[in-house]
Amino acid sequence: MDIFNSASCQLSKRFALIAGCCFAWFALSDTADAQKISAEQLKFFESKIRPVLIRECYSCHSDQAGQEKGGLLLDTKFRMEIGGDSGPAIVPGDLDGSLLWNAINHEDYVMPPRKKLADQEIADFKNWIEMGAPDPRQSKVEKIKSTVTENDIKEGRKFWSFVRPKTQPVPEVEDSGWVKNDIDNFVAEKLKSEGIDPVEDADPNALLRRLTIDLTGLPPNPEQVEWFVRKYYEDSDLAISRVVDRLLESERFGERWGRHWLDVARFAESTGREVNATFPNAWRYRDYVIDAFNNDKPYDEFIQEQIAGDLLPAKTDELWAEHLVATGFLAVGPKSLAEQNARQFNLDLVDEQIDVSTRVVLGVSVACARCHDHKFDPIPQQDYYAMAGIFESTSTHYGTIDTAQNRRPSNLLIMPVAKPGPAARKLTSEQVGALETSLSELKETVADLQRQQREARRKGSDGASQVRNFANLTRTVTRIAAIENQLHSVDKDGNPLSMCMGVQDKDKPENARLLVRGEYDQPTETIQRGFVQVISKKQPRIKSNSSGRLELAKWMTDKKNPLTARVMVNRIWQHMFGAGIVRSPENFGATGLQPTHPELLDFLALEFMSKDWSVKNIIRLIANSKTYRMSSQFEPYSYEKDPENNFHWRANPRQLDAESLRDAMLYASGSIDINRPVGSVVAEAGSTLVRDGRIASFQFGVGDDDSIMSRRRRSDRARNVKVYEIDGYEQFRSVFLPIVRDNLPRALEVFDFAEPGMVVGKRETSNTPSQGLYLLNNDFVLKQSRKMAERLVDEAESTLDRIKLAFLLAYGRHASEQEIAAAEKFYRDFETRRSFRSRNDSVELRKLSAIAHSILISAEFRYTN
Repeated sequence: MDIFNSASCQLSKRFALIAGCCFAWFALSDTADAQKISAEQLKFFESKIRPVLIRECYSCHSDQAGQEKGGLLLDTKFRMEIGGDSGPAIVPGDLDGSLLWNAINHEDYVMPPRKKLADQEIADFKNWIEMGAPDPRQSKVEKIKSTVTENDIKEGRKFWSFVRPKTQPVPEVEDSGWVKNDIDNFVAEKLKSEGIDPVEDADPNALLRRLTIDLTGLPPNPEQVEWFVRKYYEDSDLAISRVVDRLLESERFGERWGRHWLDVARFAESTGREVNATFPNAWRYRDYVIDAFNNDKPYDEFIQEQIAGDLLPAKTDELWAEHLVATGFLAVGPKSLAEQNARQFNLDLVDEQIDVSTRVVLGVSVACARCHDHKFDPIPQQDYYAMAGIFESTSTHYGTIDTAQNRRPSNLLIMPVAKPGPAARKLTSEQVGALETSLSELKETVADLQRQQREARRKGSDGASQVRNFANLTRTVTRIAAIENQLHSVDKDGNPLSMCMGVQDKDKPENARLLVRGEYDQPTETIQRGFVQVISKKQPRIKSNSSGRLELAKWMTDKKNPLTARVMVNRIWQHMFGAGIVRSPENFGATGLQPTHPELLDFLALEFMSKDWSVKNIIRLIANSKTYRMSSQFEPYSYEKDPENNFHWRANPRQLDAESLRDAMLYASGSIDINRPVGSVVAEAGSTLVRDGRIASFQFGVGDDDSIMSRRRRSDRARNVKVYEIDGYEQFRSVFLPIVRDNLPRALEVFDFAEPGMVVGKRETSNTPSQGLYLLNNDFVLKQSRKMAERLVDEAESTLDRIKLAFLLAYGRHASEQEIAAAEKFYRDFETRRSFRSRNDSVELRKLSAIAHSILISAEFRYTN
């Protein structure tokens, strides 16, 4: 099945040229560089072509003049062939594909701007292009000698993280009664060698709350608390094992652990940066990740699908669609849509894909070698461009609305199954016909405006008229884009199409050119597509007709790869304990931190791979260990010897992350909706732009005369405009809130949420005045306090029972006598405050709201111990 429906996925001609420029520059082969020029051709170029270029073009398009208008340089053969913002200036042998030919004939483009070249000069350029555009001008640098030698790479393979994990004998410990599984043997041996004793176990209430929040992101309910405490004192091991199994089978598990992965996948539903366009189909990747963790998808398959899902075999359309959605991993990164230079945009896109792939999966920062050899690890610049060729041979489909501000629009992939998003709309045949008629008329208008523009340039019309003409042209092009967006979102019968973000192999994969200092206009030798040499001596062969992504995915997940399993089990350990065995989760290189328990890390990595790469198996092993169930009790002697708790003599007291804190409030108030919504606020809004912290959806019908820009200047009540608040979906779990770059929901942003433009393996933790002010004054917190009070009234009869229930809901434990006495005194002495005052609230409800509020913002609620 061809996933590119010609009626719905084709780009407009104008942007097809831009896309061609964006990906054509690296397709220059060694053959082209080594093109032999005959003496006659050389003479023709030097006498007929070069003088005209110098006289008419270099002042605006050369290094010597310091000008690069339109992203176009014309002072070398390579630069002419890669072209500028609109496409290649010269395509040897192809007049129609050479935009320079179009420009010197003053067709769509006008160059020189004031007057056309002489007829003979135009004829000379025609002859030159048709003879293959022979051009002796080459870049000054042809090859860069790497500072990383073969011996450096050989020695680098001896570094601990580049050596394959080895089977480790499980240490024997004297106090075998303390040990619950093999993890504890490794931890106990390290503690003994350091002369440190572990603390006592956590009490069952604290342990249960720790387990439920770590595994599902939600606190336990009163029934779970009562059951666990009772069973714990009968058989603690059995009680913990049953709870862990139940939590791992809960759908809430995938929502919790899927969010951890979304942090490193830099997931977001908009591009961010200067032009913040929405990704209305990003939610599909979010749901794919959640389902993968819930289904305990083998981690090697999980990685392969995200790197090369479109290239994997699929027995059904449903599985194929899942694979396509998985490749959204490479498409959801931030984009600089305002970037004028198409080549620079593509280089940055590829760099971002290399960075996320290598840091997330391998724990190595290969992107540091973009401009020079890696400063610390034996990764030469050649290795970076070996990987760059893989991603440059890949087309990325992220799907952003085509507006005047967006210089880099993109299409989407058509899914082979029907699963329309919440913004999908069916169009009748009459509506389709009317839109197509309007589109044809608007294209004629564009052609007419372009002719007027060229005529104005020839006649040297005043600037004001040219500005008005350009504004009219921009508005018309924007309307064309809006209508095309509607037409491309439905099939031939007007039914909404199901689309997703993702990647595809290009028809003709090519190797990349190594760039001096990473600059697009300083190419040197061509680098064969490949992988990082220091990671493995044996490099898989990449077929000439393949991008190499499938080979990359399989190389990454090969059991012989020394990094992949280690990196993932380290992430799991970090999320269970608050710190990894390697405390630099994205850097297993020379500048990263050494593992605190290297033998344990290898043991877990081998266990991970031997048990079908099961994430749940590793979590189960950790959660059932003695190490995990220790209390956070402070011991001065142990603290003096190990202040960072590197050797796990106690549990780390941890703040709830932003999502768990918000979800715990929703849970305590009884207002949480645990059902998964279809899409998100961004998906409902569709393809649009984020402005001033708001998402506005614009639907264009036949007869609309206003552009998107002019509509934004009008009231939100204007026709066909609907505003979506970014803090929508209030009752749903936090993982389903819209993650819009540069406009995060306040409930997440203020509590150290992961920056969605970056790979974040470990979030920052802070305690700031803004957090305190949010908890005291924010409407969301006050609303949950009131709803919690309503719940207390509904579920308990007396004031005493309501206070007890409040503590049980919030803390997962019973209130002490002192706490009950303090709460009752607060209740009696309470003075009605404006923040809790409502015409419909009774005094009782206001008092309980104040108690609930004080509990929800307390330190105990915000921490797990």
